[in-house]
Amino acid sequence: MKEHMDKVGVFGSVFAALCCIGTPALLAFLASIGLGFLINGLIVLPALGLFLILTGYGLVVSKKRHGRKEPLIVFGVSSAVIAISVWFTTIGVIVGLVGLISSTIMNIVYQRQCGAGACEV
Repeated sequence: MKEHMDKVGVFGSVFAALCCIGTPALLAFLASIGLGFLINGLIVLPALGLFLILTGYGLVVSKKRHGRKEPLIVFGVSSAVIAISVWFTTIGVIVGLVGLISSTIMNIVYQRQCGAGACEV
């Protein structure tokens, strides 16, 4: 389960960040299925923080397996951009989300390069 935490965290982070910036299609979908209460900033912002922490924890666990620190660096910069930009600009949040997704993709690539336990550090 620990090896999939970064993927779950990224999915949740993307969802929460898109709610924060007010993506119309997502907000309409949530309202139509009765989950309009999730649009509230008092729910979405802590959820975003929780999912970012979950993503970071998953990447740290994966780093212990493959030994590469690049996904953690990209994650750190991306999560800082998201945390700052969520208050000011939508473009910054989108750039941060792209970085967050790319850090998880890098992590998946590094895990697959290791194979079944070959890279345990």
